[in-house]
Amino acid sequence: MAVLHVALREALMQKVQEGTEGAAEALAFINDRSQDVAKVLGIMDLDGSLAGGRSLPASCYNDYYKFTMTPAILALERARGPDIRCTFSVNIRHSEYRKQLYASALGTNGTSPALFQDVAQRIQDLAQRKFDRDVFERCVADYRLPGWDSNTLDAVCGTAEEPRTLAQEVQVHPACTGPIAPSTPGNVLMQLFLARDEKLHEDRVFIEATGPWHKVTWLETSMMQAVYEALFRDRKRRYFGEDDSCWYPQWLAEAFCRCVRSVAVARETGLKGALFTGRRTGGLALMQLQALYVHHAFRDSDGNPLLLGTSSVTSVYTALAQGVDPTRVPRCAGTHAHELSMVSGALLGDVDDEVGMPISQIIGHLAYFYKSLPQGDVREGARKALMPMLPDTLGTKAFMKAAQMLTVPFGPHAGHPLISIIGAARQDSGCIAAFKKLMEEFGFSGALMASEIETAEDLITARDNGYRLFGAGGFMGDSEKAWDASACNISMAVKVLRVHVNGEQCTFTPVKTGDRSPDAGIKDGKFEADGLLPLAQFELVRDRSARLAAAEPAVDAAVAQEKLRQIVGEIVG
Repeated sequence: MAVLHVALREALMQKVQEGTEGAAEALAFINDRSQDVAKVLGIMDLDGSLAGGRSLPASCYNDYYKFTMTPAILALERARGPDIRCTFSVNIRHSEYRKQLYASALGTNGTSPALFQDVAQRIQDLAQRKFDRDVFERCVADYRLPGWDSNTLDAVCGTAEEPRTLAQEVQVHPACTGPIAPSTPGNVLMQLFLARDEKLHEDRVFIEATGPWHKVTWLETSMMQAVYEALFRDRKRRYFGEDDSCWYPQWLAEAFCRCVRSVAVARETGLKGALFTGRRTGGLALMQLQALYVHHAFRDSDGNPLLLGTSSVTSVYTALAQGVDPTRVPRCAGTHAHELSMVSGALLGDVDDEVGMPISQIIGHLAYFYKSLPQGDVREGARKALMPMLPDTLGTKAFMKAAQMLTVPFGPHAGHPLISIIGAARQDSGCIAAFKKLMEEFGFSGALMASEIETAEDLITARDNGYRLFGAGGFMGDSEKAWDASACNISMAVKVLRVHVNGEQCTFTPVKTGDRSPDAGIKDGKFEADGLLPLAQFELVRDRSARLAAAEPAVDAAVAQEKLRQIVGEIVG
């Protein structure tokens, strides 16, 4: 019987004969590390699914940042809840597939329902995906993650005897006609329904998950990957015209060749980088290969590692469980996400309006600072790396203006400028050079990380602008556009778009604008807000976001500092 690692080798041999760039290096790695590759791919079928029809674990497609961010989420729930229910929604930015999915759901004009049925089935399958508590326990222990006591593990994972699943309820069109709350408090509900999106000015399929924040957060990237995989496989079936088990090894070889080329460019820049994988990917098979290869090859001329780690917890612990030498497996790495700032903005919108600046973004970062890995103390030099900054939720300039106005409220850093506790500033939208200039303008001298890497030129631009770090996901293999400018990737995102506190929807809608090019306003492509809002209300949300992005203070620094001190004090406890 054919096995995936053998089929991959055969596909790479063909790529070498065709002169595909990166194929010779990819094949050499496969041959040199044949036992390791056989171990990690031996659990996969030829079509890239887990062998034997087994279900993926809940940790799969969940980033390491979910683990480090959970203590901050729990602290905010205790301080501002206790019942904080969040709704995550999928935004399929690829307009052609968004329209195809809607037509498939309607089934009109002879359109096949197959695409919608596949998406719906993959969403329903998530409700069967169990938490792998043993992996969570091991990750918590290995990385000394604070806040993960037995109560937290029970709340997130369930017990070893009765593990939780990612979702407990699923509602699908046509039975589901709009967003609802879970029928049982504490449950996570997944929904597919058709509705008008006032942001896009079109009807579309809404794919959402709603439930207690510390539970539903684990569906953000899992749900996106489920949708992406349905669209990805539909595209490849159309292209290859073959069964998945026939084309998947060919695709895996192509993606691995792209990974080899991307690592080579990254190595030449001298930057250190993190592998941000686990969403919008062709699957666990590539994630495993990426982890082993990037750990092996991404080194300087003296053999010193340049890889900070991988965001895929599952890749790390699956490789270890399959008996791969731990020295050949990368460590876990990550920062935190826009989710923390977006939910904070909904919970503390009244404070933002009163102050005239998005200090909710600062509060979200401080929740991470005090409750997660930094533990409120980064005086020892190496510990500063534990405190990243992701400032572009409502625009980096707005964040920096607010930060400049405030100081650290408690602990050994009390009274110090807020940016003094930041180890690295992460650029995730807008212009690489413009971000650097903003950091200089506001006196930030820490490391800069570029994490919107789409092409080799982006890495080179980051290096030339003095960045020391990068984070890359699709660029490391999945993205066809990375090495073919004519290609079109299947773009999508998932963001939290609604927040309820103790059963009542927050007055303030979570929003993400991202940074913009110097000659552009807030762009619809990056602007994330609830498209189910009536048009007039949606425009009010956009206008308010623009005001907060301008960050013109309505109070003096002392008043803003006291507000910060009171709210952070509630969170720290």
